[in-house]
Order: sequence, then structure tokens, then C-alpha cells
Amino acid sequence: MVKKRDRQWIMGAVLTILTILVWWVYFYAPLKDSISEAQDDYAIKIEKKSRVKKQIQELDKIHAENMIQDAEVQDLAKLMIQGKNLEEINAVIQQKMQGFMDKNGIPLQKYQVLSPGRWLDYDIGVLEFTVTTNHEGLASLLQYFEELKQLVRVGQMNINYSRSRANNLHITFRLEALFVDKD
Repeated sequence: MVKKRDRQWIMGAVLTILTILVWWVYFYAPLKDSISEAQDDYAIKIEKKSRVKKQIQELDKIHAENMIQDAEVQDLAKLMIQGKNLEEINAVIQQKMQGFMDKNGIPLQKYQVLSPGRWLDYDIGVLEFTVTTNHEGLASLLQYFEELKQLVRVGQMNINYSRSRANNLHITFRLEALFVDKD
């Protein structure tokens, strides 16, 4: 027979086991699952944060590269002859050349606006000048083209020599300027 004291111990042990079992089923197991889900969500959020940081770094790098390109485009725009259309650009070039020739005593024999050319999808203004000068005038002209701070290229140059004149060089050259419509 079981003594009263032993029965109390057994009942206490059963009651303790049942209390632990209820606590385990109703509190600990659900909380453990919630903690596990929270840890998984936390790991996912950390991974997303890492990816976003990497994307931000890549975008910052691209932005920095674009800023350099924007600066280069602005520098290029400063070199282009400003005008609303090809005729204005041609007039600016003609004025610059006329000013140079007057300053250096190079007589302009002929000035002609030729049909515009194309480069990619852009128009190119084409001007032809005919001058008579000597070797020093040719050197000055070539130096002027070299130091010109505008995007103008010499498309063609013909030089004919003649013994009889003081201005013994007859020079015909074409200047070309790119026109980019800002619209």
C-alpha cells in the first residue's frame, strides 16, 4: 500500500509534469516557432539590406561616372559655335575668319557657303574661302586653326604656288562646323 505521503509526492509530480506539459504546449512551443520565424525574417531583411547597399554603391558609381560625362558634355558644348541654326553658325565662322584675315593682312578673294554635310544625324555647315598670301600668311592661318577654341575643322585645303606675285600662294580651304539642335 501506498502511504499518504507517497501519494502526495506522486500527485505533486504528476501535477508538475502536467503543468510543464501545458506550459510547453501552450506557451513554449508557439513562442519557439515565433522566435524561429522572427529569426528567418531578420535574416531575410539583413540580406535585402545588403543588396540595397550594394545597389546604392553601384548607382553612386554610375552617377559619379555620369557626372564626369556631364562635365565633358558641358565642356564640349562650350567648344561648339553657338547659333540657332546652320546659317547663324556659318555667319559666326565667316566673321571670325574675316576678322583674322583683316588683322593679318590676308586678302579674301572669295567666300562661299556650300551645301551642308551630315555627320551621323547632325548637320555640318560647310564654308569655302579663297585667299592669296605668302608663306608667313599660310603659317599664321595654320596657327590660327591650331589655336581656334571652337569645334571647326578644315575639311579640305588646296595650295597653289605662283612665282610672279608678292602673295605667291593661292589657298582655297573649306571649314566645317557641327550644328546640334538643342530641341
